[in-house]
Amino acid sequence: MLKAIALDMDNTLLNSQKEISVTNQDVLRYLSRKGIRVILCSGRPFATLKPFLDQLHLTKNDDVCICFNGGLVRLVRDHTVIKSSTLTKSQIQPVYDLVKEKGFHLDVVAEDQVYSLTEFGKSSYESMIPKQMPFTDTTFAKVPAKLSIFKVVIAGDPEMVDAASEAAQSLEGVTVTRSRRTLLEIMPPNVNKKNGLKAALNFYRIPREQLAAFGDEENDQDMLDYAGIGIAMGNAIPEIKKIADITTQSNDEDGVAKFLIDYFQISPTAIHP
Repeated sequence: MLKAIALDMDNTLLNSQKEISVTNQDVLRYLSRKGIRVILCSGRPFATLKPFLDQLHLTKNDDVCICFNGGLVRLVRDHTVIKSSTLTKSQIQPVYDLVKEKGFHLDVVAEDQVYSLTEFGKSSYESMIPKQMPFTDTTFAKVPAKLSIFKVVIAGDPEMVDAASEAAQSLEGVTVTRSRRTLLEIMPPNVNKKNGLKAALNFYRIPREQLAAFGDEENDQDMLDYAGIGIAMGNAIPEIKKIADITTQSNDEDGVAKFLIDYFQISPTAIHP
């Protein structure tokens, strides 16, 4: 029987309006009340996850969330860090050099601040995430020397991100993944959602066989492989559907809730007694 559920956010738990549907909210709140661990596992910073954690009532003393694709695993309520991995400014110098050579856009993401390197033109990253994260337009030279960097991102149209993904394969000492067709993320080595979930499950003392994970994109593949049950959304890319154990309905059809209602045999009266 499942004891934990890991959920990607964008295009998985969130619908196309970037909202958690009422049905998904009701089912996840119900399972959380029953003692099932509900773990939001996203590339997002904590500030942009917090409204959804509040919405799902995932604010108990031992509720855990995973940010930055596994770069930060922390307790929701008291800021206790379970696992953290960051890059230094000098470590992202090769990324900057690559971007400068190829003409891509670049944003540098710290825990609670984004530095948008406008020397190559303003990227579309700011429009992709909610306004809980402040953005500063700057140059690489002005990025603080001692900044702890959770990731750098290349955002743009799919063709540009295709080219960036190919070019980034030459980078060493970093993890490169795509979280959507229009976003490439470059993170510390060994940072991925699988390793973030390992830390969370170790904290809870839950074996991976009792974990279900939902996702739709390249950066979800390792956690779907790792989980006892890996569930692809109906809108997932073909590579994710291929490795998943099950494909549910899309993020606009309450695919998360529909799988969980069926698996746990949840009746409407149980959710709304």
